[in-house]
Amino acid sequence: MVDYNLISGGVWLLCGLAICYLGYLIAFRGRADLHSNYDESVDPAYVSRWAGGTALLMGLLVVGYAIREMIYGFQPYALGALVVTLLVLSYVSKLFARGVGYSE
Repeated sequence: MVDYNLISGGVWLLCGLAICYLGYLIAFRGRADLHSNYDESVDPAYVSRWAGGTALLMGLLVVGYAIREMIYGFQPYALGALVVTLLVLSYVSKLFARGVGYSE
């Protein structure tokens, strides 16, 4: 029988890889339009750099959590820390996509 931590970690790993792929498309392929809060009046290079980089960081955190869960098992404090961190980074990414901090 498969350990539940491996199944849960595998699901987190797939989600983290999907986030990393979208972050890659935004950051390195210049697809700023993939961000849901993208404001077209903002330079796409700025949004790609900052919002894409934030998305890559979020994906790497999820992948790291998945590996940690596969090795050490589920711990609610680790999941809580991940969720809070992802919420904060999501808010920061939305700010970058709207052009906060951008100056022409």
